[in-house]
Order: sequence, then structure tokens, then C-alpha cells
Amino acid sequence: MPDAAIELEQAAADIPLTRSAREILERAAATANSRGGSASPNDVLLAILSTRGNLADEAIRALGIDPSTIVAQLPAAGGAAQPISIRQLLVNANREAQVLGHYQVDSIHLLLAMLYSDSPETSAPLQKAGLTLYDLRRHLQSGTKADFQPGESDRLQGSRSQPQGARSNQAAPAARSRPDAALRRKPLPSIRGAFEVSPVFMGLVATTVASGAIMWFGVLQSYSGVFVTIFVLAGWITSVCVHEFAHALVAYLGGDRSVRASGYLDLNPLRYTNVLLSLVMPVLFLVLGGIGLPGGAVYINRAALRSRSWDSAVSVAGPVGTLVCGLIVISPFLLPGSTTWLNATNAAFFGAIAFLGFIEAIALVLNLLPVPGLDGYGIIRPWLPYSLQGLANQYGQLGILAVFGVLWFVAPVSQAFFQSVLHITSFAGVPSILISYGQSTFFRFR
Repeated sequence: MPDAAIELEQAAADIPLTRSAREILERAAATANSRGGSASPNDVLLAILSTRGNLADEAIRALGIDPSTIVAQLPAAGGAAQPISIRQLLVNANREAQVLGHYQVDSIHLLLAMLYSDSPETSAPLQKAGLTLYDLRRHLQSGTKADFQPGESDRLQGSRSQPQGARSNQAAPAARSRPDAALRRKPLPSIRGAFEVSPVFMGLVATTVASGAIMWFGVLQSYSGVFVTIFVLAGWITSVCVHEFAHALVAYLGGDRSVRASGYLDLNPLRYTNVLLSLVMPVLFLVLGGIGLPGGAVYINRAALRSRSWDSAVSVAGPVGTLVCGLIVISPFLLPGSTTWLNATNAAFFGAIAFLGFIEAIALVLNLLPVPGLDGYGIIRPWLPYSLQGLANQYGQLGILAVFGVLWFVAPVSQAFFQSVLHITSFAGVPSILISYGQSTFFRFR
């Protein structure tokens, strides 16, 4: 990497930059490298003026200033006063963004910082061309050029602590959109480096795949019941991890950074807040009654989420994760002519994936029930009156147990529920006879 580019990357290490600002800094670095020196604010200004379509260029033109007149005022390299460092320029730009209520530093903030009095290399040419901090800020917030008294711009130049829109008593036209509207929207966080796959999860996936391969090739057929049980249990725990990871990932994107620090983005079931409720109980439900019922595993700081829509999206994410896992499990049945692959050698494999797919379907349907403690309730909870939310929070932990109890002890409800799920799996191409075969093999071994 060129030296100037390295210097710029280090200077901007902790500054939230838009893509446009990064492109301008890269162009400035290329200019500096071509002359064999370090990048300066002058290089950044030239990069802005030579790049059409960025917010700074549009603002300059909207204010009736020809960029070529600014270029003509620029001093030759080394011919101006000692310039401020790029790091200081970026700090000033970041301060400008914060004052204006923006979440990222864009080309417009770089331009505003170049008008500060401690950046004479760029502020003098910009002022001579007719550009002022006041006009630029006013345009950014309202899309108009402000009217002000003669001499007022001189008093505003270099005022880096000036409040947003100071001295302006002119309201922005309602019909005109603000040029900084996009900058006022909080951007989604980058997921690069935010999560990693834990060895525990990789072990679960490897166990599921290995047991499935053994059944497919008919190895140790006398122990097929053992491998069906291993496949179903490992596959089910894997899907629970994916279910909870989906909750955490959407919460992270929605504004809750605590899920990363808690390790919920590592797909490690041992990181869950309550391993008993999150992992042991779902497995227990499966072993005792063949019911796929994930428990509440990850703690979400819902107060940190951006909106009620994001709150609902966090709850939706879990069932989506379960759906994806279910589709992966039953994918052989979705292929044309898949049942012709079935033979005496791999019958245990098809029975295992059919039963696991059935369990995933049960989990999906159950989780979408609007019962406190389940994701279906979580989807509608943000939109309910606070009184109902408080009542549900008080007794919500009993919701999962109540659902399990009804399915276990109320035979008519249980039969109707499981028949409904069988209709769903049959529609997906999973033969009910294979579900029964996998189920009987699983329960016979347990």
C-alpha cells in the first residue's frame, strides 16, 4: 500500500466515513503519492473539486460557485502556510458532523472543516471564491442560500464551535428536501468482524453431517437407531443455535451492541444467558414428546433498538432462522424424483431427515403463536399498550410451559396441532410414512 494511503488510513482509523469521503481521501492519497509526499488538506480539496456528484461538489455548484474558480485560487504545493495535518482536518470534520446531527463524515464535512481558520491553505481560496461556512451550513440544512448582513460571514469564518444554523432566523422551505437528509439517518453497523463461528457449533454441524453420511452409505446398519438419534439431536441443537443467532444478529443491526459483547454472535450455545432454559429444556421437550420448542436464550436490550419495527424484526428473525434450517434439512425431498433414491441402505437417513424436518415445522408453527414467551407474541408486543406488555412480562415465563402442557395433556388439541403440521410437511414433499419411521426409530432408541 502507498505511504500516503497508509497515513490516511491511520488518520481516519476512528472516524466514521461515508463511501464518498473514503473515495475522496483515496484520490487525495494518489495525488500525494504521485509527487512523492504526504497528503495535505489541499490534496483533499482538489479531490473534492475533481469528483462530480459528491455532496460537497453539489453544494458548491448550488451556491452558484464555479469549482474552477476555487482551483485557480489554490497555491502551488509547498507555497502556502504550513498546513494542518490530515488527522486534524478529519477531527474537525467529525466535530462538524456531530454538531449538525450527522452520523458519518461525508465530503461536505471535509469541505466545512477546510473553512476553519486553522486551515489557511484551503480556507483562503474558498473564501476568495465566495464560499462561507454560514452559506454552506445553511444550504446543507435547508437547501437554500441564506440572506445575511454584509460582514456577517467574516465573523463566522473559523468559528468551529458555532451552533448548528446559528444566527439564522429564516425557516427552511417546507417543499424543499434537506440535502443532509441521508446523513441524519443512523447507518446500519458493519457486520464485518462482528461474529465468528465457534468450535462448539462447528462440532454440532460436523456431528450432524457425519451421522447423516453414515446412514446414507448404510455403514453399521445394526446401529441405525443410534445414528438417527445422534443426527436428530445434533441437528436440532444446531437449529436452536441458528434460531438464537438470527435474533442476536438482527438486534445488533437494530442498535443493540451488547449482543456482540455477550458472545451471542458466535453461534456458541454455551454463551446463552440461561443454558437450562435455552438448551436443556428444548432437548428435553424433544426427547419426551417429540416437540421442537426453542426456549428464550439471548438477552436483547430492546431499549437500544432503533424503533418498534426493529423490535418486531428481532422476534421475526428467530422463526426465519428455523425456517431456513428446516428447508436445508428437507432439501432432498424438494428435488425432483428424490423418493426414487430411497432404498434399504439409506432408509434410516431419509427417516431421520423427515423426522427432523417435522420437528423444525413444529418449532416454526409454535414460535409464531401469539403467546407470551414465544416469538409470535414478541412480534406484536411492541405495538401493544404498556399495561398489556407489563402483564405479559409478569407471567410470560409460564407461556412456554403452558403450551407444552396443553400439547402433552389435551389430546384433541394435540392431535389437531400435529395433523396441521403434517399437512405442512406433506405440502413440502415430506412423506408422512418416513416421518413416522424416523420418529419410531428415534423414540425406540431413546
